[in-house]
Amino acid sequence: MNRDEYTSPVSVLSHGLDKQNRLASLNALLSERINNSDQSSIHRMFDELLSIAEDAGSSGLAEKEERLDTLSGKLSRSRIELLKEAELLDAMRMTNDSYISALEDDITKAQEYLKAGIEDGNPDARVIYDTMEKRLQELSVTRSVGISFSEQIKYSRSNLLSLSERIRDVQMNLIPLLRGRMSAEASKVTCDALRTMIVNIFRGA
Repeated sequence: MNRDEYTSPVSVLSHGLDKQNRLASLNALLSERINNSDQSSIHRMFDELLSIAEDAGSSGLAEKEERLDTLSGKLSRSRIELLKEAELLDAMRMTNDSYISALEDDITKAQEYLKAGIEDGNPDARVIYDTMEKRLQELSVTRSVGISFSEQIKYSRSNLLSLSERIRDVQMNLIPLLRGRMSAEASKVTCDALRTMIVNIFRGA
């Protein structure tokens, strides 16, 4: 690295600062986004589907079918939003990793500077050297935090995709099963009503 770039402690303090700030800003944005993520409404819809599945009676079929249609539509929209969020998180992770890579270049330069030892003939050499050591520590901490966030993003994205797949399974399996059962219940009600009508006709004859 060019040692002439660092002629004073002030010049050393700017080493890697732009990448450090960008990574810190992105990490703050990611932290807010991940912490504010809320899928409780989806779990409430799962609970409502479960209550419909547990209600084996033939009463209120029309109401149950309407609830099922509403839930199916909401789940479809929720799945689309989950996939969009997963895609966005993946893009943010790649940006995060690119910032880490750029920061690692500055860390390498700082290590090379320190490895070369204290420059003779410069009265501020000792202070500049010590300041660079501190900058290296700060940049290394920022890099570690960025790497930790990258793993956290992967975990959050995996959870979103897992919930998306769960919705897909519900739509592909549970909802058609419930529709089939409701159809069978409706047919039974119709048959029972027809049987009663026939009996009444013959009794009145």
